[in-house]
Amino acid sequence: MPISYANSIEKREGSGGVDLEAERHLLDEIRRGNKGAFQNLVSPLIAKSYRSALAILGSTQLAEEAVQNSLIESYSTIMSGKEIFNFRGWFSRVIAHRSLDIARKEKNYKNNVDIGEIELEDASASPVENVLRKEQSKQIIEAIMNLELQQRIVVGLYYFQELKIEEIATMLAIKEGTVKSRLYHARLKLNHILHSSNPHVKEGLI
Repeated sequence: MPISYANSIEKREGSGGVDLEAERHLLDEIRRGNKGAFQNLVSPLIAKSYRSALAILGSTQLAEEAVQNSLIESYSTIMSGKEIFNFRGWFSRVIAHRSLDIARKEKNYKNNVDIGEIELEDASASPVENVLRKEQSKQIIEAIMNLELQQRIVVGLYYFQELKIEEIATMLAIKEGTVKSRLYHARLKLNHILHSSNPHVKEGLI
């Protein structure tokens, strides 16, 4: 399924996905062979999923690979007849797992993000915490690229995929305290990076 992920970051999410009743209908249609139903199901999730993979992997190429792998896995799972009660939440975790798979395989992959290609709204005047939650600042994405891999992973999972601390700990097979520590140090570094590049951003916002 050819999709331009960088160009898809344009307010395509709407409310972030379809409601559960419509979701069940689309899943049934997909199993009946309606390819358009699959597009309707996943399209509202692509932009957020791409940003999440990008935050974790630090590479547009690898982020696209993670999303593509997730789409293939999702379609295969649906067609296998497996029950999926909340596709949006389930797909979010598939994205996280496939991103982590690639991150572990490509630990030394050089970041190659062209921040100018990512069409996000400029919300740099907002508090950093809120901007991270909204995923709407080019400056934030660029700053995340400067974090170490372990920090990018927890930031991506916590802020972009909106997983809980305990969920991240289980996924990464580490202690909850370790997740909190990595988030804490990631926030400190992001504050420093953002304040250094833009003095109008006050340190200590997170």
